Amino acid sequence: MADSAVPFVQIILDNTLGAILIGTWINCMLYMLEIVMVITFFQRFPNERPWLKVLVAFALFVDTLGTADNNACVYLYTISHWGDSVYLSIQNWPVPAYVILSGLSACVTQLFLCWRYFTLTKNYYVTPFLVAFSLTSFAGALVNAATVVAHSTYAERDFNIKTVTLWLVASVAADMAIAIALVTALRAMPTAFRNTQSMIRRLIASAISTGSATSLLAVVCLILYLYDTHVNITVGFGFCLGRAYTLTMLFNLNQRRSGRSADVTAMTGSAGVNNFSLGNIATRPNDISVGVHQVVHIDDGSKSYPGDEHTEYRPPSSTKNYGHL
Repeated sequence: MADSAVPFVQIILDNTLGAILIGTWINCMLYMLEIVMVITFFQRFPNERPWLKVLVAFALFVDTLGTADNNACVYLYTISHWGDSVYLSIQNWPVPAYVILSGLSACVTQLFLCWRYFTLTKNYYVTPFLVAFSLTSFAGALVNAATVVAHSTYAERDFNIKTVTLWLVASVAADMAIAIALVTALRAMPTAFRNTQSMIRRLIASAISTGSATSLLAVVCLILYLYDTHVNITVGFGFCLGRAYTLTMLFNLNQRRSGRSADVTAMTGSAGVNNFSLGNIATRPNDISVGVHQVVHIDDGSKSYPGDEHTEYRPPSSTKNYGHL
């Protein structure tokens, strides 16, 4: 009888304490990657707008709290209260705290991407819907945390099904809506340059991949929770959710200069007998050339023309080659 009980207890520990322990290991690795990307951001863009620096610092602060909370959760269960059957049967304060902090990290990233979409399109109709999706997701996280506090035992976890579903489905909906909006905006940008088209395709692929990565993780968390509400496998995945969102924002910020250097500064094109070498027309990170003479700055939506920072703009003639404008 005792021998048969040992494997059963082992399974319980693997699915509860073991799952969240592994979740903290993966979370810490993602957090270290986040620190590296934050350092890269501040080194690469020392003259970035102050509010954006504050946003990145705030996201790192939230994820620092989230990482500390995740590790505290495991420490309390496995060290401080080891053998305390009453404590081990309850979802204590680190659990609702992780839900709130994960929802806040997701909301910060989603609102950042909404801002990028707005600066690119100046669309006053779609942007409010994207922001509403993001805020609904965060509200779902707050409601879910409140439900966990009200029904804190593992035996009552079924009470959380509706709020968990609301939180994660709203988060996935926000991710997918923002990704679709960005892809649609990028596909609508007119350009005759093959290199620019290639860059836009890469930006589209980036929007799809970053949106799908966080969506996939949220879907996995939801499926695992609905499959068995009484184990912590879904929490192990959920511990990494906030870091995945912040890494998405940092990836979008840090890739700007490399994409511009590779594609825009060496862009050339031809039309009829005219040859245009656009040279260094993009002097700011994350610019996209959408025509022979027009550059759209993604971060603020403004437009400029090659050479307008140094010389007076002249339209191309059919007989002159202007070289680097």
